[in-house]
Amino acid sequence: MTTARRRLLAATGCAAIALSGLTSTALAAPDGATSPPIVTGAPRTATVDYLLSAMSVDEKLQLVHGGTDPDPHGSAGIILGVPRLGVPDFREADAQGINVYKDATAYPGRLGLAGSFDRDAFSRFGQAVGQEGRALDVDLVYGPQIDLARFPTWQRNMTTNGEDPFVSAEMGQTEINGIQSQGLLSQVKHFAFYDGQNQNATSVVNDQAARQLYLPPYEAAVKQGQVSSLMCSYAIYQIAGFEDQPDYACQNSGGLNDILKAQWDFKGFVTSDYGGSHATSDLLQGMDQEFATSNLTSAKLKPLVDPGSSAFDKRYADALDSADARVLYQYQRFGLLDDSTYPSTAKTGVPPRTASPADGQVDEAAGNRLARELAEETGVLLKNEGSTLPLKRTRKSEIAVVGPTADLMPAAPNGERARGFGQRNNISPLDVLRQDAGNATITYAPGIDRVGKTVPSTALTTTEAGTTAGLTRVETDAEGKVVATTVDATLPGKQAGLVKGHTYTWTGYLNTPAADTYSLWLQRPAGAQTGDPAGYNQGINPGLQQGGGRGAAVNSTLTLDGVAQTLTAPSTILQNTYPNGPTVNGQYLGLDNGGASVPLTKGPHSIKLTYTPATNTAAAPGFRFAWAAHDADVKAAVKAARGASTAVVFVDDANTTTTAGDVGTLGPDQDALVKKVAAANPNTVVVLNTDGAVLMPWLRDVRSVLEMWYPGQEGGTATADLLYGEANPSAKLPMTFPASNKKTPFAGHPERSVGDDGQILWSEGLDMGYRWYVDKGVKPLFPFGHGLSYTKFALSGLTVTPAGDGTVTVSVKVKNTGKKRGATVAQVYVGTAKGLPKSVQQTKRSLVQFARADLEPGASTRLSMTVSARELSSWSTRTQQWVLGSGKRTFKVGTSVSSTPLSKTVTVS
Repeated sequence: MTTARRRLLAATGCAAIALSGLTSTALAAPDGATSPPIVTGAPRTATVDYLLSAMSVDEKLQLVHGGTDPDPHGSAGIILGVPRLGVPDFREADAQGINVYKDATAYPGRLGLAGSFDRDAFSRFGQAVGQEGRALDVDLVYGPQIDLARFPTWQRNMTTNGEDPFVSAEMGQTEINGIQSQGLLSQVKHFAFYDGQNQNATSVVNDQAARQLYLPPYEAAVKQGQVSSLMCSYAIYQIAGFEDQPDYACQNSGGLNDILKAQWDFKGFVTSDYGGSHATSDLLQGMDQEFATSNLTSAKLKPLVDPGSSAFDKRYADALDSADARVLYQYQRFGLLDDSTYPSTAKTGVPPRTASPADGQVDEAAGNRLARELAEETGVLLKNEGSTLPLKRTRKSEIAVVGPTADLMPAAPNGERARGFGQRNNISPLDVLRQDAGNATITYAPGIDRVGKTVPSTALTTTEAGTTAGLTRVETDAEGKVVATTVDATLPGKQAGLVKGHTYTWTGYLNTPAADTYSLWLQRPAGAQTGDPAGYNQGINPGLQQGGGRGAAVNSTLTLDGVAQTLTAPSTILQNTYPNGPTVNGQYLGLDNGGASVPLTKGPHSIKLTYTPATNTAAAPGFRFAWAAHDADVKAAVKAARGASTAVVFVDDANTTTTAGDVGTLGPDQDALVKKVAAANPNTVVVLNTDGAVLMPWLRDVRSVLEMWYPGQEGGTATADLLYGEANPSAKLPMTFPASNKKTPFAGHPERSVGDDGQILWSEGLDMGYRWYVDKGVKPLFPFGHGLSYTKFALSGLTVTPAGDGTVTVSVKVKNTGKKRGATVAQVYVGTAKGLPKSVQQTKRSLVQFARADLEPGASTRLSMTVSARELSSWSTRTQQWVLGSGKRTFKVGTSVSSTPLSKTVTVS
C-alpha cells in the first residue's frame, strides 16, 4: 500500500492551548525506579555517528533484520551484533514475565494486576521482570502490552491494562520504568489499534477517539516511560480526519513517522510484530526492524542502500542509517556497547551494564513472595451477600469445593508468558484450602473432570468376550515394520520402552460400567528440548501445556465402535505444569491433553488408539488413556454441595476470541454446573478464572463471586487466602462486565465489530467501555471500577481546587469504618465542558485520576490527586490541537464509575 499525504500538524487556533502532551500527571515512579535518561541529540550521538561511519553496508543490514537465536537460550529472537565494533548480539524474549530457556516467575496476568490500581505494585512487578530478564541473559522483553480492551471477548485482554486509557497509561509507563531501571529494554506493544478486531479488515478510527483513547498509553510510554522501542501491530488502520487512507500498522507513516517520531519525539526504534512487515518500503514509512519476514534482508535491501549498486536509492540509505542509529543509541543508552576501541570523541559516556548474574540464577524466593502479594491484589470481590465470604473455619463448617480449576489452577494460560516454577504452579487453591481449613471439613468433587482417571484394567479387554484384561499393543517402526506385539493392562502414561518416531496401536474393548456421556482423554507429556546441557542446563520450553491448546496428544487417534473421533481440547489451558507429572533436569513438564466426549451405553465398545511419539519430546515418551463420566461427576458434585454448609465452585472461561463483540462465556457445561450446585446449596460461592468479562446467568442464584483472573504461579495460595480472609479483596474491575450481548456498544452495530466489505468503522468514537454505559444509561452486570471488600470505607471532605493553569487538585478523606484492614481506590471522574465546539465529542464521565488507600480498622487518610490540564482537554481534529475544557466542570469521586457519592463543580481555566 502507498501512504497518502498527511495534513499539516502545526495548525493553530485561539481556542487551543499548548499542552505538554503528557497523558497524565507527570508522577515519578512510586519508588523512584526510572528508565535511563535520554541525552540531548539522541539518537545521533557522537558514539552512534562513529559506529555508522565505521560499519560496512552488510553490518548495517544486520541491525534491521531479526532472526532465530543460534544458541540455546530459548529467546524469541536475536539481532546479531558487530563484534569488531563492540556491538553485541541482542536477545529478545516474550512476556508476560520472561519466557526463555529456563523457568522464571509466573506473575498474575496484567488485566488482574491493573485492577489493583496500584502504581507501586506495577513498579515492583516491572523491576522484578527486569531483574529476571537480566539473570536469564535477555536484553529486551516484549512488553508491556498497552492495547485497550475494546472487545469484551478477546484472549489478549488478559495481558492488557483494561479498557481505560488513563489507567493503561499510568500502569504502562510505571511498568516500563521498573523494567528499564534494571537494565532490561522494554518493547511496548502493539502500536497501534490492535484491540481484538479482525486484523485482516481495515479499522477506521476517528482522529479524536484515536488521540483521546487508543494512543495516550503509547504517548505515556514514550514521554513518561522513555521506552526503548515499540512493536508495530498486525492491524490495518486509518485515523480518519488525520490521514487519507489506511495502511498496515508497520507501514503507516502517519502513525509511525508523523505521530510517534515527529509529534512525540520518540528516540527509540520500531520493530514489527512477527510477520507484521509487508514490504521493503516499510523502512521508509517508519518501521526500523523486522522479525519473521524477509523484507529487510540483505537480498532485498542491500541493492537499495549500497552506493555501488545500480539500484541505489538515497532514501533507503538514509532510512537505514536512521533505523540503525535508533537501535545503536538504545544499545549506548543501556550500556551494551564496548567502547574500549572507540576514539575519545566517540566514547559512550555510559557505564557498561552490570554483567548478568550466573545463567539462570533467578531469585526464586523473591519472585514467589512478590507473585503472591500481587496475586492477592488482583482478586475482585464482585458480590458478597450476607457476608458469605470469608469462609468460616469452625468445627461445624463443611465446605464443598467443586469445579475443575480448584485442583488445576489456570496460572498463566498464554503462550507468551513465563512458565513459573513447577513446584509452585502445582499448589492449587484446593491444596491450600485443605491445608488451612482449621476445624472445617473440606470435600472435593470436580463436577467436570478435564484430566480424568486412568482407565482401569477392569474396563479394558483384548476381546469382546473379556477373557484377557487390557489392550493389545502393536509397535511399528518408521518404515511400518512390526517390531513387537504385547498386551498393556492399562495406559497410565508412564510406559517404559516407547521409542520416539515409532507408532503404537492399541486395540480391544472399552467396558463402560453404566450409561453416561464419557470424556475419553489421550495424553502425553508436553515439552521440547530447547537447551544445551553444556551451557544452559537443557532447558524445557513446554509451550501450551496442561489442558492443551494442541487439541490432543500429538500424533494420536481414537476410533470408537468403528467411528473415528474428532479430538479436541477440554476448554482452556489450565496451568503451566501437570501435577505429579514428569520432570527433566528439575523442570516440570505439561500435558498435551485432548479427546472426545461420547454418549455410551453400558457394556463393551470396540476401541482403537494410535500414538506416534514426536522425536523432540523432552522426556521419555508416555501415553495415557483416561476417562471421566460426565453425569456421574455432576451428580457427585451436587451431592457434596447439598451436604455442606457452603459450596465453592471454581470455573473458568472458554478462552476464545470473537470479533462479533459478544461477551465471554464460561467453558463447556460450567454454567449448568453452577446452577445445579446453587440449587442444592443456597450458600454458594463462585470463583472465576477468566481473561475478561463473562456472562453470569446464575448470578442471582449464588451468594458471592470472586474474580481471580489468571493469578500466576502463586494463585493457588492467594485464592485460598482471599477466600479465608487471610487477605482482603481490594481490586476493582479494570473493564466493564456487560449484562448481556444485547447490552454492549456492539449490539445493533455490526460495523463496529465484524464490519462490512472489509472495513470496520469504530463509530462509537469515545463511547468505548464504561463511557458508553454511562452515556446511554445502560446498566452493566458490574461497572468499571467496582470491587467489594471485607471491610467498609467512607469517603468525605471532598475539595476541588483549580490552579489557574488548567490543572486541578482533588482531595478526599478516606476512612476504614470496618473491623478489618483493607484497601480501596478513590476514583476521580469528570463530566463534560459546555464551552467546547459541538464537533468535539464528549462523554458524561471520564476517569482522570485515582489513588489507593490501605488502612487499618478505624484509620483514615487524606488523598491528594492532581488532575492535569491534558486530562481535562479534548482533541480538535479541525485544529489538530488539544483544547482545554474550560468553564464549569463537575468532578465526581467514588469507588466505581457507578458509585460516585461525592461531587463538586468548579471553574477550570
